[in-house]
Amino acid sequence: MTKKRRLAGFFSVLLPLLGAAAVLMKPAIVQFTASGFYPDCMWRRTTGLLCPGCGNTRAVLAILHGDLLTSLRYNPSILILCVVLLGFYGELVSTACGRHVKIVPRSYVLLYGVLGLLAVYWILRNIFPWMTLAT
Repeated sequence: MTKKRRLAGFFSVLLPLLGAAAVLMKPAIVQFTASGFYPDCMWRRTTGLLCPGCGNTRAVLAILHGDLLTSLRYNPSILILCVVLLGFYGELVSTACGRHVKIVPRSYVLLYGVLGLLAVYWILRNIFPWMTLAT
């Protein structure tokens, strides 16, 4: 067994354990959500405009509660990141099983296309407030 395959096996077991630990912390997450404490955005406070990261905390909390559509409305970048990370995890598991399969495309055209769409969304959500739930 190669070193790369052993490392992939280790992390493919470790990551689900970390996920299980996060599930066990759900009462703390619910308490944080109920407290209503969310950090202020300096950019928003200064300019009155939403920054690219506005809504990320609420988007993560919505994902943890299983509400994917609300997470998308807060900020789509978190959900896109989750999908990409799941793809990389699938690649990690396939490497641990002895066969490396590429799930996530490694194309600059795709990367720049997604970043361009996110940039357009970030601009449009400042023009049309109905596009976002971020406050």
